[in-house]
Amino acid sequence: MAQEGEEEYEQYDPSIERDELAGEFAPLLPNGSEPALYKTISRISDAGDLPPDDADLELAKDEQRVRPETTAAPGVYATISVLLLGVFVSQTDQSLVLATYSKVASDFNEFESASWIISAYILAQCVAQPLYGKLSDIYGRKACLQTSYFLFTVGTAGTGLGQTMGQVIAARAVQGCGAAGMTSMVSIIVTDLVPLHEVATLRSYINVLQTTGRSCGGVIGGAFTQALGWRWAFLVQVPPSIIAMLLVQRRLHMPSKRINGQSRAEKLKRVDFAGAIFLCATIFSAAFVLDSGGQKYAWDSMVIIVMGLIFAITFVAFIVSAKLAAEPIFPLRLMGQYPVWTNYFLCALSILVQFSLMMIVPVYFQVTAKAKTAEAGAYLIPAFLGNTIGGLASGYWIKYTGRYKWPSVMAPFLAIITMALCYTTWNGHTGVSGSLATLPGGMAAGIVSSSAFVGLVAGVAEEDMAIAGSGLYLFLNLGAIAGSSAGSAVYQTTLKTGLQDAVKDLPDGQEIMRHALESITYVQNASEHIRERIVPAFVNSLHQVNILEISCAVLCLFVASTSQQKRLKR
Repeated sequence: MAQEGEEEYEQYDPSIERDELAGEFAPLLPNGSEPALYKTISRISDAGDLPPDDADLELAKDEQRVRPETTAAPGVYATISVLLLGVFVSQTDQSLVLATYSKVASDFNEFESASWIISAYILAQCVAQPLYGKLSDIYGRKACLQTSYFLFTVGTAGTGLGQTMGQVIAARAVQGCGAAGMTSMVSIIVTDLVPLHEVATLRSYINVLQTTGRSCGGVIGGAFTQALGWRWAFLVQVPPSIIAMLLVQRRLHMPSKRINGQSRAEKLKRVDFAGAIFLCATIFSAAFVLDSGGQKYAWDSMVIIVMGLIFAITFVAFIVSAKLAAEPIFPLRLMGQYPVWTNYFLCALSILVQFSLMMIVPVYFQVTAKAKTAEAGAYLIPAFLGNTIGGLASGYWIKYTGRYKWPSVMAPFLAIITMALCYTTWNGHTGVSGSLATLPGGMAAGIVSSSAFVGLVAGVAEEDMAIAGSGLYLFLNLGAIAGSSAGSAVYQTTLKTGLQDAVKDLPDGQEIMRHALESITYVQNASEHIRERIVPAFVNSLHQVNILEISCAVLCLFVASTSQQKRLKR
């Protein structure tokens, strides 16, 4: 019996196997047996009570050609395990570049452009993210997934072989376009292949691979950069990327959709090019302002003002285009649906809190404990571990209870606990045991990764799942950018003020402040007399970031508590 306020899903009937994606079947096993696609369409009346009509006869012909089996779950999981290789590679690269980008820029004697190696990737990823959903509806899931692998592989090779800083940055942009689809397309394919109550469990596995990849990336990048040079840190990713492409080509058989016998030209006509251009320009300008405002450029600089104007103009143009297009690249009606925008903002706020936390933890231990770079990164292990635990726990809870709202509400509470512990106990003398305070915060992010995705796909029509899913990944990326930007802005602003007060009575106070703002190494090597003055300023600025995180977590709690839930049938 469903609880009050919950809606019951119509009972899934395994005897009727039809693919909502207009005949896009997925034979997955090498011996020729195919698992079922669980998104089914059933006639209102029982099939046995009516004479066959034209649709029944056409379906019978299709079923004679491809008859999915309903007991092929092992084959489905084997295929999905192949898809996870691409997820791991793409996530490894995101942290790998953090260990290499400064060395890349130094080799080209363009250190002032170092941050663009990261920003080009992030901006391209945000721009490409929402396009994969609609294009996969038109051209098929497999084609879009393989395209993302191809772009990532070409971009990775181009980065490793680039002869100028401009070439490296351009290659990173191509790489980002590919990475945008390597994770989101896998999640979309998962919703096609398994029943909804299983999606959360598989999402938790994807989350584990993402976390593992991000955890390993920095170590792998640092090791290859030190042993063979930074180029090999990128080139070593090419072979597994090619292997992932070959495995998907062999194991994931999702033929081009037979949508009324449409030709390539007819499918091309369905693409909303104007909407795609306006949407990409809108996302690029918004992401650029979030990524660069207050860091690369002052908030009142002409560059930021112009990008803000571009955002306003292209946003209006996108809305007009979406209303006029027959098949908009991202339907505006989705943002009017309660489950869509609540889960979008839930994910964005959750990832904002996590990324701002990940930004300040290494800095805190470098300043207070004089930790080296690798050691400081190790203090993030509890957060990564919590991310894995939270994702798995949330996935299994949803699988066995059919409810996903409770985990979404619990996650912000865990985040608030972490930030409160950091604020009250991290006072400049924190040991290894103190770093365990980040464990609940990591769990919070892992929980939301599973519960919000299920809440989204449960709340939209099946034909909108791909588009809505790609939009969710866009908001995750925007949340990460906002977390880094907002956290950095609060940190830098309060740190400068704190250092001014700390050294104002010293003869060389301005020089000390300048060095402290420029170099963590200076803070680590400063005399104890100087450290006693400036370290508290660093600790206080990090506490101000904690306050920002608590505020966002409280807002996240409000959004989660007002979200809707449908009881999932098992």
